[in-house]
Amino acid sequence: MEAVAVQSKRSTKATWFLIIACCVIYPIGIQNDDWACSYNSIFLLGKWWTVFTALFVHGSLGHLLGNILFLFLFGRGLEKYIGLGGLLFVFIVGGAISMFLSIFYYPPNEPCVGASGAISTILATLMLFNPWRLSLLLYLFPMPLGVAAFTFLLMNFSGFIMARHNVQTEGMQVAYLGHLIGFVVGIVLGMMLSSNWKKNLFFSIIQFICFYLIVVLILH
Repeated sequence: MEAVAVQSKRSTKATWFLIIACCVIYPIGIQNDDWACSYNSIFLLGKWWTVFTALFVHGSLGHLLGNILFLFLFGRGLEKYIGLGGLLFVFIVGGAISMFLSIFYYPPNEPCVGASGAISTILATLMLFNPWRLSLLLYLFPMPLGVAAFTFLLMNFSGFIMARHNVQTEGMQVAYLGHLIGFVVGIVLGMMLSSNWKKNLFFSIIQFICFYLIVVLILH
């Protein structure tokens, strides 16, 4: 499967569909544990469909609004390259894989919810189409998407390592592992879908290195 990395004037219906679905399901899912995904829900109760339904469930209003914002920013951009069906494919596949693999790390009865893993997949896939796209992902500071994507990857890797040494037993935790898995899936899908993925991955890495070298030089 391969698509040429040429942006078109396609609509963004899939992005809006996913945003509306998250909003509509939020009040239902937050009161219904049957929609959340966990090791026990799949392997003890046989609720395999929760790897999909959990993508539209969010643990708080802030969690929902944050994911809607990032879905709006990156979903529209990717949809213009790969179309309605392509974006839905990337969202569902990336989200389901990150959700499923995450449950082997977290406690068996701990529910995993949210579209973050799927959005990480969208971000990584979009990077392999257009690493030069300006992003306000981090601290509302404009930077090329390649820089933002790899910074996001580094932040989640650091968060995952720190969380392992400071485990929270109560409240909602950030699913750093799900974000990392989603990003890796996005790289794989980007390789499948973008004919220019090698060049764009190279430029993304160079962007990341040069950006922070310049920041260090400015600060010191």
